[in-house]
Amino acid sequence: MSRSTVDRLHDIIHSAELAAQHAGHLGAEVLSAAAGPRDAALFRLTVVCEAATRLPAEIEALAPDVEWQKIKGMRNIIVHDYWQIDMATVAETIANDLEPLKVAVRRLIVSLERSDG
Repeated sequence: MSRSTVDRLHDIIHSAELAAQHAGHLGAEVLSAAAGPRDAALFRLTVVCEAATRLPAEIEALAPDVEWQKIKGMRNIIVHDYWQIDMATVAETIANDLEPLKVAVRRLIVSLERSDG
């Protein structure tokens, strides 16, 4: 079953919120050592990144302030180059980048729902 664009956008928001819940309060050193929160946060970041990877280019173009290529790159590192994951980057992403991403994605959802309605 295929997911709609709006479903994927909701997936981004939901998984970003869960990543922050699992590890938003942890620094890189603690996150590296805490297997449960680390693994949960990495899984949720993978979902965020995978959902973003599957968005159509025309949707990405509606939010040029979002660094879509960096998001896709993070997914590739987590999934394919897992031994190169930099936990400082993960902790920084969770602490600083997920909230602005959620704001941008919410704007996209509103825009898409208005154009459908």
